[in-house]
Amino acid sequence: MMIQILSGVLLPLLLMGAGAWFVASVGGRLLCHPHRVWDALRGQGGGSSARALAVALAGTLGVGNIAGVATALVLGGAGAVFWMWVSALLAMLLKYAEIVLAMRTRRADGQGRFHGGAMHYIKVAFGQKAGAPMAAMFALLCLCCAFTLGGVIQSSAAAEAACGVFDLPPLAVGVGMGIAAALILACGSVKLERACTLLVPAVCLLFSVAAVAVLVLRRQALPSAFAAILQGAFQPFAAGAGVVGFLTSKALRYGVARGLVSNEAGCGTAPIAHIAAENRSPAAQGVWGILEVFVDTILLCTMTALVILVSGVPLSGEGGVMLAVEAFSAVLGRAAAPVLALSVLLFAFATLLCWSHYGGECLIYLTGKPRAARWMSLPVLLSSIIGAVAAPAILWELTDLILALMAILNITALLICRRAVGEETKLFCDDRGRTGR
Repeated sequence: MMIQILSGVLLPLLLMGAGAWFVASVGGRLLCHPHRVWDALRGQGGGSSARALAVALAGTLGVGNIAGVATALVLGGAGAVFWMWVSALLAMLLKYAEIVLAMRTRRADGQGRFHGGAMHYIKVAFGQKAGAPMAAMFALLCLCCAFTLGGVIQSSAAAEAACGVFDLPPLAVGVGMGIAAALILACGSVKLERACTLLVPAVCLLFSVAAVAVLVLRRQALPSAFAAILQGAFQPFAAGAGVVGFLTSKALRYGVARGLVSNEAGCGTAPIAHIAAENRSPAAQGVWGILEVFVDTILLCTMTALVILVSGVPLSGEGGVMLAVEAFSAVLGRAAAPVLALSVLLFAFATLLCWSHYGGECLIYLTGKPRAARWMSLPVLLSSIIGAVAAPAILWELTDLILALMAILNITALLICRRAVGEETKLFCDDRGRTGR
């Protein structure tokens, strides 16, 4: 019951409230300077910033984009989609604030590679006495989440999809994913960035092509789908399910509504990917975080929702992957199942890679040793195997609790450091960006 109240009531309210604060305090300034936002996306640091975006998207894009949306539609009807959009708009500025603070507090090692993340600005935010233990607690929680959410849960989802459609043995899927991830991780963060840069666009393209094909074939149903979204948006039940559906589209509701993270805004993990960028302005890199949420939710989650709504498949049962499979199959036929299963498999592997990187960065912070990230290889392999053959139900509740605690620490630090976010935004919009560090 405590976990349900913490992650299902208090956390959504905290996320929405903090998001609204940053929309009001820095969102207006960014909107008044769209040319600076555009310059940030195509200007200095663009190559490394795009790679950082690919790594971060590898963590945020997941089967939650498919199953989390389907579950929200079952819980609240078509109107839930509207509240996903509202929640995403608020989350964009949370992600922006996280990245700005992470870029301000990152540090370079002896080889010139940057290290940082929420634990660094949490340490600053909470002061000299409380800062160090709070930051260490966040790093430890994130490390645990790398094994549960990033390993066991991802492998479990991938094994289910591969076994159900391709008839592959679950153990083979877990071993294959684990070995591939461990080898890439052992090669260092540069190889991981390259793998994500190749994998993320490919899996997004694969899923998007299938979704667009459905929407083109059922284009006559699109006006009715949008009308249903707007008409149902202000029914209390739909609104509640939509907000929670977005915040737990961080969660694949697997079995009895358990889940995996799909959008990390407020959680404090995505900044770990962004601190590797060579961008000289923290706010300019923060703009890439806004784009990250846009791609994850406004584009991919909306496509999933529209596919389900135009397919004619009843919104019944528990939702999840099978509802999405039925929706695609109802329009595209038997060819849809392999495409969707492959999308789930690739989404899961990308998330496994990204969370392995997050866990490695947390190990570096906790131990002070730059090479500690390579210790993640064996635990990643083991967690992948465990998830494929047996994902204990308790891990879903444990993961929800861990994420809630991480988000509370992170959002509290964001609010404490809100003036620093405002200062960086002002420098950025006044065209006087900070020099590199």
